[in-house]
Amino acid sequence: GATWRAANGKAAAGMAFKATSRFDAAGIADLAAGSSLDAADLWHLNSLAQPYIKLLPEPWLSLWGTIGITYDKVNRGLYLPYTFTKEWDSYHNEVSTTPSTDGEEDFPTWSFDLRSDIAGATPSGAFRFRLSRLRRDWGMGSGSLALSASARPFMGLEYQFRPSEIFSISHLVGSLGSWEGGSVDRSLSKDAQGNYTGITEQKMFAIQRLELFPFPWLTLSANGTMIGGKRLELGYLSPMMFAVEYQVTMSDIDNMALQGDFQILIKRLGKLYGSVFIDEMELSNWEEWFSRPRNMFAYQGGARLAVPGLPFGLFTAQYTKIEPFVYAHYPTWTNDSRLRVDTSYTHDGENLGYHLPPNSDELLLRLESDLGSGWRAKLQYSLIRHGDNSDAAYAAGTPLIYGDVDKYQNYSNLSAYPNKDFLHDGIYDISHSASLGFAWRPAGGAKILGSERPFELGFGYGLAYTSWVDGTGGGTPVPAPRWQHLIELSAAIGF
Repeated sequence: GATWRAANGKAAAGMAFKATSRFDAAGIADLAAGSSLDAADLWHLNSLAQPYIKLLPEPWLSLWGTIGITYDKVNRGLYLPYTFTKEWDSYHNEVSTTPSTDGEEDFPTWSFDLRSDIAGATPSGAFRFRLSRLRRDWGMGSGSLALSASARPFMGLEYQFRPSEIFSISHLVGSLGSWEGGSVDRSLSKDAQGNYTGITEQKMFAIQRLELFPFPWLTLSANGTMIGGKRLELGYLSPMMFAVEYQVTMSDIDNMALQGDFQILIKRLGKLYGSVFIDEMELSNWEEWFSRPRNMFAYQGGARLAVPGLPFGLFTAQYTKIEPFVYAHYPTWTNDSRLRVDTSYTHDGENLGYHLPPNSDELLLRLESDLGSGWRAKLQYSLIRHGDNSDAAYAAGTPLIYGDVDKYQNYSNLSAYPNKDFLHDGIYDISHSASLGFAWRPAGGAKILGSERPFELGFGYGLAYTSWVDGTGGGTPVPAPRWQHLIELSAAIGF
């Protein structure tokens, strides 16, 4: 579908387009009935024009790169609970006295989308490598606890060794940051002790993954992850050593975590899977493992099953729990930086792992099917429960159970924190969300500039009800329940 292709087939260039718009259906109905709502608050737009070049210099090597231009009007409130993710890089721009914005204006502004991919493999496939800026998913379920497809794209060097049918080793080192934290990075005021108080989000990420295949129907895996300040640390570049092992014996300043997974394939039916993510753990009595807040776990289990009688029907049932303080981490000092480094498990302000904040759980049910003639459909329901305590209490240093990736534990006062008590240790929001989506992609695509391009149209409807409750029983006022009725329209050419 490229606009231009070399005669030898080793180079191509083209342009792809996509746009997604969301509307507040209930708000539009109220506006039509004479409400004084601001029409600009009732719609959201993401659009992308993506010129690209693709090279295939050797059979084992491919290169692809783009600098896309987005044109967006951002409204984070027009997403179902906890589903928002940024679809652009850097600040938005407008021709005015205030040229930089986060896109949340009454009118569209433009920004960038930077992607690239260099990939190669040996003829046998025993060794693969990739240097890319993409979204990634290293997991077995619908969204990984360690590295999820919902995480923002980042530049990373990854490679995989599979010298045997019995095991494989994968490794990734990535470069993280946050354009929204740029002003904080440059804040160089000093505290009473003369230390700089700014915090930089210039950090790096490493993950190692060992997978075992003892039987054709069974996969076992173990991950080690690291978040730390940007520096050339050779131990984090080695695929033969888990970062947590190296950190404990050599530096002890970075944010480490471990994860274990399993997957069981059931012939002609589907698969069962489970995962446990250990962010931090103190050696305590067994009865305290799931009560003391320094024991930071996340876990996930589910099934993906074929649906008899439904064309390519796939049913997913999954439960995910993110314990308090998981993914949160205090800023750390490094020897080569004037500023502390934000070592929370985030990139560009969003989780690297599962998209839920700490102190949350989710029940997810999803049904997908190909309906024929280019049509696909998806029906989904989720129940999300999330608890937190106020920003004011956190700023005052009050030891409570918090549910925000930016609210980490105070290690100088660990004994003062109360036990975890899900649904009873804070203010909880409880969200029921349902969505129905259809997509149509004709077999012939669309003919543009003399070549056939993949072409897709999409329609979706989302419904959500969120209520709040004071789980502590302390009588704290909570927001009124909220309904959302959302309509989504999308189009894509060349993707």
